[in-house]
Amino acid sequence: MSKNTGSIQRLLKAESEANAKIASARQNKQNLLKKARDDADLEVKTYKEKKEAEFNEYKRNHEQDTGSYEQQLQQQTQKAIEDIQKQVEVNKDKVVDLILKSIADVHIE
Repeated sequence: MSKNTGSIQRLLKAESEANAKIASARQNKQNLLKKARDDADLEVKTYKEKKEAEFNEYKRNHEQDTGSYEQQLQQQTQKAIEDIQKQVEVNKDKVVDLILKSIADVHIE
């Protein structure tokens, strides 16, 4: 019977050691998962900050361009208005004469 008791004690000891190894492996797995999650979060945060900085730089550069485009468009519009006003001044008398002539020349049939 003592042989059986010694065998049982060895089995219990082996089971205890196996449980300890399993617990240690589970803890290591949890630690690795936590480290991987933290590393991924850091990588995402770094990537996000980089892209936000690039976007802000792009936005700042293009806002300045918008001002110059707006100013250029304003100048073109003003020039077009001035050209139309010059044409009105040049052709105003001709148009008035043409209208008066059309009104004065009534053809009765």
